[in-house]
Amino acid sequence: MKRSTLKVAAGLFAAALLLLGAPAYAAPTPSPKPSPSPVVRSITISGESLSAPITLRSDQHPKEFGAMITEVDWLASRPGVTKSPAADKLGPKFTVVTALNDVDKQTYDIYPQAVGGPRVFRPAAQPDKRKVAAGWFIGRLTMETSLRQAGVPLGSAELGQGGGKGGGLPESGAAEPDIQAMVGDWQRFVGLNGAVVVVIALGVFAIAYAFRRTV
Repeated sequence: MKRSTLKVAAGLFAAALLLLGAPAYAAPTPSPKPSPSPVVRSITISGESLSAPITLRSDQHPKEFGAMITEVDWLASRPGVTKSPAADKLGPKFTVVTALNDVDKQTYDIYPQAVGGPRVFRPAAQPDKRKVAAGWFIGRLTMETSLRQAGVPLGSAELGQGGGKGGGLPESGAAEPDIQAMVGDWQRFVGLNGAVVVVIALGVFAIAYAFRRTV
């Protein structure tokens, strides 16, 4: 009787140990949480002078993308500040579309060589369906330079038109100021003025000396 009781107790004890240890062996290994997808922004440039659109990605072209996105990103919700320019004063047109993880967000028409400086038009219909009014804006003076860095072929701006340098000057070596010539002209001007002052002073001294002799 005692042996039977001991066997039953031993069996129950062994079963309890198995039950206690079972969850530790049976529990599935938790799978690691997937890392969040990286946020990638992009900007696509298209235009009549381009054989194919140019796409700049923040993860592949950080410098070029950063330069181009600054040309339009600040216009997302601002009201227009200028009236529509005359069509024959706008110059070549390019359309830029910004995207977030390949989902289009904003679109703009840009005119880097418009007369009087770069211009930007924001259509009322935007890819992300946000409500904004159509508007014209004065673009940044760096627009032409940013487009060139992105690979957009642009001819030299004609005299009187705006460009990457602003003020309507053509982008060429002849338009750059000759610092050495300016310094030389200034030195010659100062030297000439100094000589004139010396001559005048000598003349006044001679007149004063002659006047004293006569008195």
